[in-house]
Amino acid sequence: MQDYGGISRYFASLSNFLGGSSDFEHRLRVLFSRNAYLSGQHSILPKSLGDFLLKDYSSYNKYNRRFFKAITASNRFDVFHPTYYHPYFLKLVKKPIVVTVHDMIHELYPSFFPNDRTSQNKREVLARADHIIAISETTKNDLKSIFNISEEKISVVHHGYFEPLLLGKLRKGALRLPARYLLFVGSRAAYKNFSKMAEAIAPIIHNDPDLSVVCAGGGRFSVGETEQLQKLGLATKFIQLNVEEQDMPALYQNALLFIFPSLYEGFGLPILEAFHNVCPIAISHTPSFKEVAGPAAAYFDPLDLNSIYQTVQELVENSALRKPLTNAGKVRLRNFRSATCMEKTASIYKSVVRG
Repeated sequence: MQDYGGISRYFASLSNFLGGSSDFEHRLRVLFSRNAYLSGQHSILPKSLGDFLLKDYSSYNKYNRRFFKAITASNRFDVFHPTYYHPYFLKLVKKPIVVTVHDMIHELYPSFFPNDRTSQNKREVLARADHIIAISETTKNDLKSIFNISEEKISVVHHGYFEPLLLGKLRKGALRLPARYLLFVGSRAAYKNFSKMAEAIAPIIHNDPDLSVVCAGGGRFSVGETEQLQKLGLATKFIQLNVEEQDMPALYQNALLFIFPSLYEGFGLPILEAFHNVCPIAISHTPSFKEVAGPAAAYFDPLDLNSIYQTVQELVENSALRKPLTNAGKVRLRNFRSATCMEKTASIYKSVVRG
């Protein structure tokens, strides 16, 4: 489903780990995929033929699903680990199922997802799962309270810092970056709280003519976003860039600070990316962010304009506040090793086969 993204990067990293393990034989096969993290060895159709035959999303989705149903029906495996929540496999798989839950955003903020079946699909799949991986204690607690899932069925396996999977050197000069900027990364969907963040920091940008905001990824600004930025007088100060993964380190390393104003996340992988690239961070005081960042972040109330403003303003004005955060981030990152994430996941596979 994704060309890029945290979930597909997680599974691609897991695939790489399993491929190098003597304890496992694994299969990650699709008819055709445009996912940037998957090499051609995972697809049956070569890229040129896949692009020609499966141009539109409906055919791309339909034929991939038919292909995978045929593979799944054989049950020539010991454990099945779906990459998302669609229940197409439930009647086919007769072996243990392990499911990773990345967040409970659809359940906590249903108004942001009208006519979306993700929550219903998730409930069906989790009811059948033999074991559930929650990527944070926050997600585990949400699973227990919202879906009433028992404690013993859930294991917390934190994400680790996943090294960039795409090959290629940093392209010097490829990014035209402002001299001084704040960084926002990824989707600007409603729960990401982009609109409130823009409103909150508008006075900071106006009072600092050399300061801009770079929005990495997330697609071009929508009509609504453009109108808001124009009303705030910030149309030329907010810059949207479609960025290659190999360029992301440069974006973090040159930013004054990284802002993550989400109302809710299951984990928050960009926090680890900021830590790795020595970028100070200002983030929402949501439970998962506190779980991941600990003392290595400056926190604000994502619903309070003044709280966002005050936190960001203090970090922009005072470099003496930013340095301790980056030092703490280096230390905090040691708690989130990708090898630990992979090894704990492999241990869960073994446990469901034995048990």
